[in-house]
Amino acid sequence: MGAPYVSIRRLADNSLAAMLSAVEIYNKPQMTYRDEVTVMLVVNAWELALKATLRQEDLSIFYRKQRGEKYRSIGLDDALGRVAANKLWPSGIDGRAVTANVKALAEYRDRAIHLYNAQGLGAAIYPFLQQNVLNYRDFMLARFKKDLADSMTWQLLPLGATAPADAVQFMRIDKNATMVAEVQQFIDELRRLMDEAEESGSDMARVATVYDINMQSVKTMTSADLIVAVSPTADGQVVVRKTDPNQTHPYNMTELLNKVNEKRNGRKLTTYDYQAICWKELLRENTKYAWKHSNGVSHVWSGDAITYLASLSDEHYEQVRADYEAHRRGQSAKK
Repeated sequence: MGAPYVSIRRLADNSLAAMLSAVEIYNKPQMTYRDEVTVMLVVNAWELALKATLRQEDLSIFYRKQRGEKYRSIGLDDALGRVAANKLWPSGIDGRAVTANVKALAEYRDRAIHLYNAQGLGAAIYPFLQQNVLNYRDFMLARFKKDLADSMTWQLLPLGATAPADAVQFMRIDKNATMVAEVQQFIDELRRLMDEAEESGSDMARVATVYDINMQSVKTMTSADLIVAVSPTADGQVVVRKTDPNQTHPYNMTELLNKVNEKRNGRKLTTYDYQAICWKELLRENTKYAWKHSNGVSHVWSGDAITYLASLSDEHYEQVRADYEAHRRGQSAKK
């Protein structure tokens, strides 16, 4: 007997229903277990969407059947792996970054039972959760022509009795040493996922984003945003704080070029390409990509810079080089 028939349309529709339910629950004014239920539904929405994607390409969503056992559908990690292996991430969506985002939420879901009284931990997961909804909308629109925005408003403004989380967030947890260790392990896992994404030059804006009160994206997060101090004696306090640009922009010019060349499909870029693109697009003035200490000699670069430079075509670089050469000839003529 072959594997059971699975409807692509039902998978996609159920996925959308799960995501809409997650958003509705999160925005309820009174809701206990809010973060946990929301994340469970969001992760479920992605698992169904990924399985629908595999079925759309006539690929199996089941494990190999064992004698005497029923067919078992694949889990989230395997679904992510199969979508990546078959290059099914839509163009314009960094699959590695989205995977890091989804796995961060899956980690929270898996640990939820141990973190049930870690009040305020939602402040750490919220940037991942908010970005996840945006990633999901782009993914479903690209793969299935289904727009999440058709079923909800994007004008929602979170209102509350306290101000939203700032760059420094204090979270009160149970003083129990086991609970402190659980929270520390959870934050460590978030940092590991973000480090892997950043190391591969992924688009960190797809991993987590911090929003201001107007819900406008103000910055992207890297693992450096998740520096944690856990003190089992200091009233059970966990601190998540933003660190300095030395950690958010760790790459010098040589490291930047090496990582860009590893990621892009075109010709190998040179230091001349680097000089030309920095001049043409004023990259050194863009703090998203570059940073230089006031007493420093050269700039250092972020993972976002790697993603951006790797996305540009050879034709774009050739035009930039031509413009840069013309500029230099003009400067020489003036002298």
